[in-house]
Amino acid sequence: MKKILSFLLAAAVTLTTAAALSGCASAEYPVEVANITIQNEPENIVVLDANSADIIAYMGLDGKIVGRSDQVDQQGLAAAPSVGSASNPNVTKIKESKATVVFAPETLRDDTEEQLEEAGLTVIKMSFAETPKQLMTTYKTIGKVLCGQNAGEKKGEESYKKLIRDMEDIQSTITVNDANPVNSETVCYLYYENNNLKIMTQDTYGEMLLEYTNCVNVAGQIKEATVDVQVLNQNKPNYIFYSDEQALNYIKSEPVLSKLPAVRGGSMLQITENEMKRQGATAVQTVKRMVDFVHKGKSSTPDEPATKPAAKAAAKPAAQAATQAATTAPAKASAKTATAQQATQATQATQAATRAAAAQATNTSVAAEYKINLNNLSLKKDQENANVKIMQKRLYDLGYITDASNVTGYYGDVSAKAVQSFQQANGITANGVATHATLVKLFDKTAKKAG
Repeated sequence: MKKILSFLLAAAVTLTTAAALSGCASAEYPVEVANITIQNEPENIVVLDANSADIIAYMGLDGKIVGRSDQVDQQGLAAAPSVGSASNPNVTKIKESKATVVFAPETLRDDTEEQLEEAGLTVIKMSFAETPKQLMTTYKTIGKVLCGQNAGEKKGEESYKKLIRDMEDIQSTITVNDANPVNSETVCYLYYENNNLKIMTQDTYGEMLLEYTNCVNVAGQIKEATVDVQVLNQNKPNYIFYSDEQALNYIKSEPVLSKLPAVRGGSMLQITENEMKRQGATAVQTVKRMVDFVHKGKSSTPDEPATKPAAKAAAKPAAQAATQAATTAPAKASAKTATAQQATQATQATQAATRAAAAQATNTSVAAEYKINLNNLSLKKDQENANVKIMQKRLYDLGYITDASNVTGYYGDVSAKAVQSFQQANGITANGVATHATLVKLFDKTAKKAG
């Protein structure tokens, strides 16, 4: 997936009225952003970059938009007149819009940029935020441009925090039970680019969205985006998200990928690149679609409510089938008419039940008290989600984080140092990374307190 530099991405939302702009403070100008000086509060803006339009709309500032590119295709922004393509817009139309600021993508032609600047417009090229920290910076930057130095930065920060809360609220709807344990499902996101199938890897914004599904990204430890089919065959993701028909056709025609259980079982959902690259309401909708599909057996399009597919509604969940096998297979296996396959299933189910019971009997974990499931869970710096916040709360309770205000959900320097101190005190390799082993020990009753 191309990292189109663009100070942000975001969301399909309904146009707000000009009254939504009352939070801006025009007295806080001039504002300087990336060596660009904004002398006065922009009353009218043109947005060529769809990602920036999404953020502006999510912040409730879309009432300022008087023109948009054809790529700004969100239904809620359709009322603004088109000024042509994002890379080569109609300069005359932009001038006639009375806009003073243009939010543009990196692909904007140099000669077009020169013409706009010669006409007295301020052109701001946006860059894509991959990490939560970068994303907050982008929100603050847009806020300052449109609302002033202090009020704008505050508005940007509050809007970013709301974005995270909205996604965490969806994450909190995931039911934790024996049939659907959090973090037990594995997923991947596949897209087609430059005649190659690619996969969403570590340290990307897309991976951040996947984390809110409480699923493990099978490419979470991979840096190379080009797909290695053997890696996917080895990991066998339970669910596959794909970008478009081209990616889907490749998956279905590739000899190894086409045999993956997720492909054969229909556990695949299209999530377009736009959905994975916008960081406002679209991000919230995307997380909800993925959570509904994986954890609730529902599918939807961006513009339609989630419904349960007939095939999936009729089928029993895999966990339910396994439970049934555990109770019925032993009897069948003992019968003269039982097949070898039934006997094997019965033995496996019984062994699994025995292991689960033994684990529960000797469990000294306090993870349930903190409402976190540690199955396959690991956390690392610059992540921001509900699990990080729970980890911080545990570190605070044990004395490794001393200020409650640092329990924010963002894995920054304070958290890394606290994890490292905990690791040192508990005989774990002290690297500040919350590996699965570290988290298991952290949420164990025998974990040593600080000091």
